[in-house]
Amino acid sequence: MRASLTQEQFGGIAAGYGDAGAMAVLAAGQLAKRKALIAMVLRVAAPTPYAGPLGTAAALLTRAEASAPDAVAGVLAHPHLDAWATLCLHRLADRDEGSAEDLTDLLGHLSSYAAAGAIAAGLPFDIELPTLEGAASVPGLGRATGLGEGRAHVCATASGVRFTGASGTVVELDGPGWQPRRSVPLAGGWRLAVEDLDPFRHCYESPPLAYLGEARAHHLEKLLVEAWQLIEQEHPGHAVGIRHSLRSIVPLATPENGTMISAASRHACGSVGLSIPDTAADLALLLIHEHMHAKLGALLDLVDLHRRTAGAVFHAPWRLDPRPAGALLQGIYAHAGVTDYWRQRRRGRDADTRRAAAQFAYWRAMNQIAVDALADSAELTNPGMNFVRDLRATLDGWEAEQIDPVILSRTRLFVTAQAVRWLLINARASAEETERFLRYVRFGAAPGEFAERGEIRPGTVRGPAGAPGILGEMHRWLDGRTDMVRPSGPDPVSAGMMLLGGDAIGAERACLARLDADAADDDAWIGLAVARTLTAERRNGPDSSDPATRILRTRPELLRNVVQKMQHDNNAGAASQVMRLAGKL
Repeated sequence: MRASLTQEQFGGIAAGYGDAGAMAVLAAGQLAKRKALIAMVLRVAAPTPYAGPLGTAAALLTRAEASAPDAVAGVLAHPHLDAWATLCLHRLADRDEGSAEDLTDLLGHLSSYAAAGAIAAGLPFDIELPTLEGAASVPGLGRATGLGEGRAHVCATASGVRFTGASGTVVELDGPGWQPRRSVPLAGGWRLAVEDLDPFRHCYESPPLAYLGEARAHHLEKLLVEAWQLIEQEHPGHAVGIRHSLRSIVPLATPENGTMISAASRHACGSVGLSIPDTAADLALLLIHEHMHAKLGALLDLVDLHRRTAGAVFHAPWRLDPRPAGALLQGIYAHAGVTDYWRQRRRGRDADTRRAAAQFAYWRAMNQIAVDALADSAELTNPGMNFVRDLRATLDGWEAEQIDPVILSRTRLFVTAQAVRWLLINARASAEETERFLRYVRFGAAPGEFAERGEIRPGTVRGPAGAPGILGEMHRWLDGRTDMVRPSGPDPVSAGMMLLGGDAIGAERACLARLDADAADDDAWIGLAVARTLTAERRNGPDSSDPATRILRTRPELLRNVVQKMQHDNNAGAASQVMRLAGKL
């Protein structure tokens, strides 16, 4: 039976949260999906030599489910069953196209789930399991190690569960050689598993860590306990959803640069991958962020919120490349959780309140840009439009919350800088618009109206938005550090240092000088937009600008085209001339 949400449950998830009942419906949908995936694997593999062992495993799993349906439902809820089954279907499809890969061990993992189900149901059984590096895994329980190469034999009787390797090595469940899957008891009477054993947990783009040593496992357990306390205290709306949907976390390797990473997978709903952070507050943020991704992924398995065919692409301000509707919706929803985290974190007893306020202002502004781009999109289905409407209502409600005016101003300037950078990478001005603007500059001919935005065509740059150049110098504003900075460093009179020191006029002159020399200096266009925006705010208040600043912020690629063509014709001071005349539009 297809799981379905009530209108109230759908609205609760769309608003950014979701109660226990809604999470139960999502979980039922995932259980049905995993059963369907197993059935697909059995059907596709039926004409192959693997059908016999698969049939044996399926029969044991069916017998266990008949004996203890709730216990086996818990086994089938194991998040990485989806990843395994999906991989099986891909490999079976490759086989149909001529691949000679031996799939015995891959498909044999169904026997591991059958063993887990039979153990949960308390049934006697006897079955063979594949091994990986001498270990036989039982999802949700752990693995028997030291069994050697080749298939292992597992036998369950009234006296216990015994694994026997091809070499004759014997390991008892919970005896020497058994590695249990760890789980952490958390306040409220629930447990969260640390999944560092499952052989199919490699679905988060970043590599997972191997089985944790005791010291590291204890450190992670301590962080989880503290992070959950923080989530319960400061984020009760998210705590309900996390408690009733998250089953495990997968520790991921931290990149060499030390950046915290986290990920959710559409093929492992109920689990999230993350690097082990330094603090419980950081862990709480990662859990909320990825829970939002996972929750939306589970909803999308029940309801189509956007069209499945590739269509338009949109401005995702946290990335350098345009994104399709589905990816943008995922980003908006997950970053709504990030925004909410910092909104509440401002009030935490041990919080850096200035940084929390700046982060709240930043993500609030970023999400508004993204949701404005998506809200009226033809890419959304009717349920998708309702979803975005309810989510937007949550975001709009946060607009009324007060933030220190200086912090708010500086974070808005940073967002402006990122938006200009994105347009310089991805927006294209037409040849006709460029020619009209050139005639205006050269001959004073009325240019007419220009489009609000150029044609969006992905540039050559991809991935998350970093902060180089002037953006990098301004990054301190996102930590709430808005104090004036004295000129220092290798270039104390750089435009970035001037902006940090409050000298918007000096920064504008410095950027214009750079652009007069080279119109392809995108960093200078970014600095110029920030400097002019800051000057306009000082003169006329927030959200004010003049015509030249408006076109600089919305059509920087058009101005760059015009100046480049003038420089090609050896026009000195072209950028200064164009900006002066743009002010008269």
